[in-house]
Amino acid sequence: MSASVFLAHLAQDPDALEKQFLDAFSKIRAAVDFQKARAVFLKPNLTYPSFKAGVVTRLEFIGGFIAAFRQVNPNAEIFIGEGEGGYNAFSMDAAMKAMGYFDLESAFPRVKVLNLSKLPARTVELSTSKGPYAISLPGIFFDTIDLSISFPVPKVHGMTKLSLSYKNQWGCLPDVMRLKNHYMFDFIIPRIAETLKFKYAFLDGKYALDRNGPLVGELREPGWFAASNSLGAFDMIVAELMGFDWKTVGHLRTTAAYGLMPGRGEIDVLGPMESLKNRFVLKRNFWNYPALAAFRSKGLTRLFYFSRWAKLLHDVMYAFRKRQIA
Repeated sequence: MSASVFLAHLAQDPDALEKQFLDAFSKIRAAVDFQKARAVFLKPNLTYPSFKAGVVTRLEFIGGFIAAFRQVNPNAEIFIGEGEGGYNAFSMDAAMKAMGYFDLESAFPRVKVLNLSKLPARTVELSTSKGPYAISLPGIFFDTIDLSISFPVPKVHGMTKLSLSYKNQWGCLPDVMRLKNHYMFDFIIPRIAETLKFKYAFLDGKYALDRNGPLVGELREPGWFAASNSLGAFDMIVAELMGFDWKTVGHLRTTAAYGLMPGRGEIDVLGPMESLKNRFVLKRNFWNYPALAAFRSKGLTRLFYFSRWAKLLHDVMYAFRKRQIA
């Protein structure tokens, strides 16, 4: 199947959003896969303990997708999930409850919300350009899920430059200290998405985060809707909407090197791309740089988070800097 990306101004009311999803299913030729699936996994971006515009995927967006999906497939199991991470920053169960995600279980049939960190995990070996890499992933993806779908929010990111459909899969790692894998992020995130059967992506672009991220930055309201049958095509085109060259994003370069990114000329872009473009920038602050150094270094990650000096280093940092998650 050729790569397609459908772009539109985001529909606002629930009925219009449901119709927009149905239109997108047709445009990106997803209906056949959706009809055949017995169990699908939906991955919103839930990186904050409560709803925060531009940071987390809106409940209404996921609800709109489910309502449309149920018209195509009334019987498939639908799982919605996220893992706990961020240096044990907050409870994912509490976060999903605060944002209303558990309400989807009663609003729609055969929907289950999951804390991926509380499910049995399986260790798998990923093939990377740096050599084999072992990592634990939730067993449900291997035993139950037929198809996985990414629902990112468009935002710049102090460590990875952009957080889009591929970056969103980092939340599937069940380890609450998954940051120990950061130094391999660029090389494993494309393989994680591939291993966990991610094929489609839908952008909740009502809000976006500019200048800094993934938790704090300048709130924007681009009002974008995007859908694709290729995560690589999706990230390439949404990066272009945001004014970024995807080749400057490390994990997307690796994705291309793995053969998972179509050429720009091979992507069928459907919609008013030029009128939707809205320039974003990444402006790293002082604290981003030591974090970035640790993100790229196994040794510094160990020093900052796992050594006997870790607590002291964090106490010193937070004497000068407000915690991003309360």
